[in-house]
Amino acid sequence: MNLKALRTYTIYILCALGLHSGYTREALGQRSVQVGDITSERPRLVLWLVVDNLSNEQLQIVMPRLGNNGIKRILNGGTQLAHAYYDAGGNYAGKNMATLFTGAPAATHGIVGEQWIDHFSNHKINAIFGDAYNDAGKLDSALSVCNDQLFCSTIGNQIRKIYNDKAKMYAVGFHPENLLWSSGTHVPEPVIWFDAVKGEMRTENMKVDSVSHSWIAEFNAKRFPDAFLSKTWAPSQDINTYHNSKFFPDAKAKPFYYPMKQQPGNTLPKYGRLVGSPYGNTFIRDFATALLLMEDMGKDDIPDMLTLEFSLTPSVCPKQQPMDAESEDLLMQLDESIASLLKAIDQHIGMHNTLVVFTAAQSIFDLQSTKSAHWSPRGVVSMKKATAILNLYLMAKHGQANWVKNYAPGAIYLDRELARSKNVSWDSLLVESADFMLEVKGIERAIVAKNLDLMDSDMPIVKMLRHNYHPKRSGDILVYLQPGWADEMDDGRQIQQQWVEEPVPLVFYGWKIPHALIYGSHTMKDVAPTVTRLIGVANPDGCSGEAIDLLK
Repeated sequence: MNLKALRTYTIYILCALGLHSGYTREALGQRSVQVGDITSERPRLVLWLVVDNLSNEQLQIVMPRLGNNGIKRILNGGTQLAHAYYDAGGNYAGKNMATLFTGAPAATHGIVGEQWIDHFSNHKINAIFGDAYNDAGKLDSALSVCNDQLFCSTIGNQIRKIYNDKAKMYAVGFHPENLLWSSGTHVPEPVIWFDAVKGEMRTENMKVDSVSHSWIAEFNAKRFPDAFLSKTWAPSQDINTYHNSKFFPDAKAKPFYYPMKQQPGNTLPKYGRLVGSPYGNTFIRDFATALLLMEDMGKDDIPDMLTLEFSLTPSVCPKQQPMDAESEDLLMQLDESIASLLKAIDQHIGMHNTLVVFTAAQSIFDLQSTKSAHWSPRGVVSMKKATAILNLYLMAKHGQANWVKNYAPGAIYLDRELARSKNVSWDSLLVESADFMLEVKGIERAIVAKNLDLMDSDMPIVKMLRHNYHPKRSGDILVYLQPGWADEMDDGRQIQQQWVEEPVPLVFYGWKIPHALIYGSHTMKDVAPTVTRLIGVANPDGCSGEAIDLLK
């Protein structure tokens, strides 16, 4: 980063933080106001800090090394849930995010995975692009993202019912599939994410050429990501103090040096290395800080909402479990970004007016490059290979055809139109397929999906499958692996399937929230009704979670 670019970048961010008096006076006018000490009747701002691929064990490992003003401030000052979890099932973070903001399971909100087969149209549907696959099975990259595949309302919808457009709601991060679900389903709220191809913040559902949002175009025109491309990501502390070096001497961490500029032969977009690096999280922090100030968020008694997605998945190397040096460094540097964001809120809104929700999108990992026998999977099941063999089996019984229409993690879609045309009993085809899949090594359960509600069982795994099953979208055969086994994705990743529960960190902080530790189990469905109770609006219409009593 050259001196001129560095100075421009620093001045802009100081302006956003309200620490550069000249810019504040000339460009922001009276936007920077004094924050009073009186706690608002309800939170003026709900700030969601969502970290992708953050687990409780990672957080505990790094906690002693964090400063006092970031994540540790949130944990030490807020109410922490010791056992908060998403219902396991699949590895699509969008499903979890839909649950987080609707208070409903996939069986209600309908986001059963990244893609599915619609049982009525027989079309392949994408969670954020809809019916947008061409004959070759590819998505039209020019399409706009939207969350109209969501069946029930969100927290954003409930706020809009009371406060209409007076409430401000934004979602900012790297991946629209993690951000869309915080917005309303009928009148979608603004979603802003980093475009790793163009190196700028891309917007959806907002007019950046309007006077009120023109600052976003100005922000993009500064080309701050270009300055980051000249940087190199190296350990921020002595590599010998990192977890791998201390506890796994055979896999001792070595100093790493990753140029942010795209390397020859790398398939990532031009700015792709920034996304999973400390510089990417810093950039999201800087944009979010500017947004808070420029959009006057949290300045009145109407509740505003800002969702921020940060990355804990290194873009420069595979993420390893439980704590590789790159992920540990990402988390330590993210802590510094969160600390400065909280400081900006202290100055311009006041933490006593702000409700912070700190959590994770998911806690799954790619185990492909993990060498240690201590946490490598017992075995790997490839749904692509397993369903190919299933199709051969069905062809031998019923004739040459593509009986398996599609597959996804934990789900197999059979072609019911084909069965009808060949006069093959649909129920018999389902039973045959489930019985065959149960013979595959590593598979614990293979269940005919439509029989799930009829099963007389209180087994936790059956309950979990019910929570994730939607009759219009889920697969015809539901497959679950034995504990310790991993799904092999088409891209080669090995994802160890969570067994019934997917634990994640969950902390509420700010406003009137006391310092406390709640040991009881809470599903992440409980977060939405907790937030709606605190801001004084009704629950989303599909919500089945129960509000957590934080103010007792």
